[in-house]
Parts: sequence; C-alpha cells; structure tokens
Amino acid sequence: MLRRFLNNTAISAVAYGIAGVLGLLAVGLIAKSYGLGVLGLIVLLRAFLPSGFLAVIDLGVSEITTQVIARGRLGDWVTASEKVSLLVLLALATGLLSGALLWLSAAELAVTFKVHADQSEDFIAILKVSALIMPIAFLGLAAEGALKGFEQYSWLRLTEVAVSVAYVGAIFIAVWSNLSFAWIAYAYLATIVAKYVVLALVLWLLARNTSLRFRSWTPESRHDVAYRCWLMLNNRVAGTFQQTLVPLAIGALYSPVEVGTYDILTRLPRFLKTTMSPLYSAILPISAHLDERTDVRRLQLLGRNGLVLPAAIVVPILVVVALFSQDILRVWVGPEHTSQWPWLALSLFVPAVTVMLGAGQTALMVRSDFLRINTRLLYLQVLTQYMVTALFLSWLHERAFILGWLLSYVVFAPLIAHRMLSAMHLPRMLFWEQLGKQTLVAAVLAAGTIAYKTYSTPHTLPPLIIVGAIACAAAWMLSIALVLSQTDRAMLGKFARALTQR
Repeated sequence: MLRRFLNNTAISAVAYGIAGVLGLLAVGLIAKSYGLGVLGLIVLLRAFLPSGFLAVIDLGVSEITTQVIARGRLGDWVTASEKVSLLVLLALATGLLSGALLWLSAAELAVTFKVHADQSEDFIAILKVSALIMPIAFLGLAAEGALKGFEQYSWLRLTEVAVSVAYVGAIFIAVWSNLSFAWIAYAYLATIVAKYVVLALVLWLLARNTSLRFRSWTPESRHDVAYRCWLMLNNRVAGTFQQTLVPLAIGALYSPVEVGTYDILTRLPRFLKTTMSPLYSAILPISAHLDERTDVRRLQLLGRNGLVLPAAIVVPILVVVALFSQDILRVWVGPEHTSQWPWLALSLFVPAVTVMLGAGQTALMVRSDFLRINTRLLYLQVLTQYMVTALFLSWLHERAFILGWLLSYVVFAPLIAHRMLSAMHLPRMLFWEQLGKQTLVAAVLAAGTIAYKTYSTPHTLPPLIIVGAIACAAAWMLSIALVLSQTDRAMLGKFARALTQR
C-alpha cells in the first residue's frame, strides 16, 4: 500500500508540475501578446465550466465515485455498481441542465461582464460552444473519479500533460499567426473533449475486467449517495465563493482588465495549490480502505506524515518564491507588473496552509461527521473572506479579493488543524510545533536572500533559474536540518526506498 501510494503521488507531482508550468507559460504569453483585457476574457470564459464556477453544482461526483470504486474493489461490486449508475445519471442531468442555461444566458453574460463590442460576438459564440460540451465535461468528472478509485493515476496525469501541451501549442500558433483570442478559447474546449474521450475508453477497458456494471439502485444506495452529494454540495458552494466566483465578481464590478490583473497575481499561488491537490487525491482510496477496516494506527501515521513531510518539502520552496516574487513577475509577464510583487508574495500563504492541512483533510473526507464540521468551518472562512474584501474594496479594488482570500486561510488554519488532529487522535500541538520550525527556516532564508540582493538581482530567465535552484537547494537543506526530526528523516528515507524499489 505504501509503495502504491508513493507511486501515485510521484506520478501526480511530476505530471501536474509539467502541466502547471505549461499553464503558467500560457498565461504569460497571453498577457504579453494580447494584454490583460484578453486574458481576463479567457478567464471569464473558463469560469463557466465544471472546473470553474460550475463546480458548485457538480455534487462531488468525482470524489464520491472514487470512494465508491475504492470500496467496490474490496469485494462489494453490487453496491458500487448501484451507486456509480446513480452518480453517472446525476452528472448527465447536471450537464444537460447547466448547458441549456448557459446557452440561453450567453448574451446577457457578455453585457454583465462589460465585454467590448468588438469582442462580444466571439464571447457569446464561445459560451454557446461551451454549453454544447457541458454534458461531456460533467460525465468526465465521473470518469476521472472512477479512474482514481482504480488508482490508474498514470492515465489521468498523461492526459493532463497531453492537453496542456496541445493548449500551449495552440497559443503559440495563435500568437505567431496573429489569430483572434477566440482561437485560444476554442482550442481549450477541444482539449477538454479529447481528454474525456480518452479517459472514457480507458475506464471501459478497466471496468470490463470487473463486475462493475450499470444497474438499478436500492433505496439504501440512493440515500447514501444523496447524503454524500448534499455534503459535497455544501462544500462546493463554500469553495466556489472562496475562489472561482471571484473573477466573475471582479468582471461584474469592473472590467476584464481587472480580471486579468487578479489572475496574474493569483495564478502562481493557485497553480501551486492546485498542483498539490491531486497529490492528496492519491490518499483518498487508501483512507477509504483504512476507514473500512477501522485501522486507526495507520490512519494516524498517514495523518502525521501528511502534515509534516509535504510541508517540509514544499513550504521552504514557497518562501523562496515569495522572496523572488518581484523578479518572477519581471521575467514572467513584464516589468510593468513588478510593483505588484507584495501581493504575489502574500498570496503564497494560501498554498502554504494547503500543503500543511490538505493531506489530513483528504484522508478524513471519507468520514461524514468530519466532512460536515469541516464544511461549517469553510462557510465561516468564506464569510470572513468577503467581510475583509468588502472592507477594503473601495481602496484596493481587485486586490481586496486577494487580501480577503489569504487572510481567511491564515485565520482559520489553526481551527481546521485542531479538528483534523483531534479526529486522528494526534497531539494538537503538532501543528504549532511545525509552524514554529517553518518560521525559523523562513527567517534564515529571508536573511540570506536580502544579503544576496544587496549585490545582485536576476533580470532574465537563466540567472533567475540558477539563483532559484541554489536557493531551493539551501531551503531543503535547512528544512531537513531544522524541521524534520530523526524519525521524520528516517520515514522520508523509507518513502524514497519504497518508491525506487522494484
């Protein structure tokens, strides 16, 4: 089980890292070639997909399907078949309904987001094409969840990388050929369809060798799916208000230019946060097995290592990125945006909190009681976010949304950590102990970076890569020495051996 978990984690890390870097390259290329206004339009268009604002109505189909398949692999394929059949029907109905509504409201949305008259026709046409593929996109969520339940992460990540390469290639063609931004948007929609067609074929081949089949469901299966969908819906509503609704709110209040500015300043933190989330998805099937067998000791081990080890690896790198955020903006999107570097640096608190708490929260997602409490905390976190945003909106404009976002994560991190550690019967001081160690590492890195920048500053990509690599190596050495205990270092070595052994 350990080796399988580590293999899935490594596959996710590499694949999403590559896909994410390609995505960052795409954003920089669009911003430099078309301007922030076009970047804002593309962000708004992508918001009306299941990966964006419409995630609020996906009912957690992907996550629930993962849990159902993972438990079905323990032997109960009849119950799994019933629940998967119901989940597929829900995904199809949601896709058809949301597609119809998007088609009918396309023109009104162009007016709401103040789309320029020269771009309005293309904007409406792209929304209508998005509406047509909506059933495929929602059914694709169920396919992704099923493949995670079968622990076929290689196919998932291979398709992610492939569509990212295709999308970036389409952007290069558009820039080189001086094509309209509509070319970029249509290319993205085409990659979504291609991805889910491939995943559906792979899933059919896997399911053919099991007893998983479409069948009618019992009242017990229907009630269980309905209850879990209700919990996930509440979680999705809060999560949507927390992040994916923000570009739409900025577009309605201001214009696509402000949406583009917000996207630039939060893209890197969101990339890092999103990249880490699939790593935790590898934990979900394992935690389902552990919960089914009530293996408390192994769940505790999973929880502690999930809190300590990923943070020891990732948080020091986030500190390095924050310290060089001005240089990153200069190289990535141009010198005219370097004055905004404090907002980029502060936004990195969000992935830092995520990497510390994400693994434990994912492991406990199979427990309905924890999911219910965690969702309540998430609603309070979103309420705090928008209160802070409203307080500073007239002064900071789109940056007020960034301030509310990061402060809500920082304020609620201790509360979520307390609930998580209590549910796993782990010491509550573990979170504060790790936070103190990470703060010490950050202080040492900051002192070293300030000393370096008094003599030199990287202005182009090659020097930035070299300096960044040296700083990351120093950050990891500090983390190993100051954050990890001897037991933690031994566990890290055990993970490495489990990953490399054949």
